[in-house]
Amino acid sequence: MGDYTKLSKERSQEILNLYFDEEVLEISALSLGISNSNYSLITKENHYLLKVSNDKNAEEVNAEMVLLDKLSELNFPYSLTPFHTKENKLVYEYQEFFGVLFPFLDGIPPGPSDQTCYEVGKGLGLLHSLKVPKGSIRDHGDVGYDAEDIINYADDENCPEDFRDVVKEFFPQGMKSYVANVPEGVTHGDLYYDNTLFKNEKLQALLDFEQGGWGDQLLDLGISLSGTCLEKGRIHPELIKSFLAGYYEESTYMSFTEEEINKSIILGLLSIALWRIERFNIKKINPHMVDSYKELIRKIHIFAQTKGI
Repeated sequence: MGDYTKLSKERSQEILNLYFDEEVLEISALSLGISNSNYSLITKENHYLLKVSNDKNAEEVNAEMVLLDKLSELNFPYSLTPFHTKENKLVYEYQEFFGVLFPFLDGIPPGPSDQTCYEVGKGLGLLHSLKVPKGSIRDHGDVGYDAEDIINYADDENCPEDFRDVVKEFFPQGMKSYVANVPEGVTHGDLYYDNTLFKNEKLQALLDFEQGGWGDQLLDLGISLSGTCLEKGRIHPELIKSFLAGYYEESTYMSFTEEEINKSIILGLLSIALWRIERFNIKKINPHMVDSYKELIRKIHIFAQTKGI
């Protein structure tokens, strides 16, 4: 369950009062989220999604909301828009709680399919097409790993040998083996199909911009391809085609070679592996998950074999 704080109806009313003068008629916990507790709030007038942050500080949450607010200003149709409090703040603070209030949006996470990949590709392509000035949002490197971080980790003395071997195999010259001039702009950083909402097989929203910011859009594309174009847990070439058809439909100025796409997918899988290593091997958050990064290493080998690279 995404209900780590056990928020009462009385407390949810006090939080809603920071925004609107409406009575909470019903509150229910939602089984969503890892780093947040999520609640459905129903009033006579409206339906809201209330988030309580569990593992980020208020400044970190605010930086994410600045990004979402900027997307709203640019009329991006696939992101949730946070409400501002009566004091015009993007993040509420109430007693020991802080978080965000959104309008509630109906929808469900889809399963992997050609239609799912096409729709997610369109959403990411449109996001990458937005003209967001650098400096108006946080850098992706503030909350995630960029290509240089991932590739250079292979030289860290604590890097697992199998991770190092993959980097040396596919990026033998380090960053020189990566694309010379990557496009930069707004990125999501964690866009897999289960970070979306669909209705009637159409994309309704991209969720969880926790790793979003200004960054490398080719890497962002690879991350999304590696976590969306899946059939029985394996990256499927036909699903990649469906994804890219949607992506190029919205991002008409982008053009990548097959080699660049393949590198981005491998780097996307390495980014997830490094995320798991950092949390489970270094920080020891869950000792039962220390080998979980190996699943991504296996996916890289299977993908490379499938593509003949």
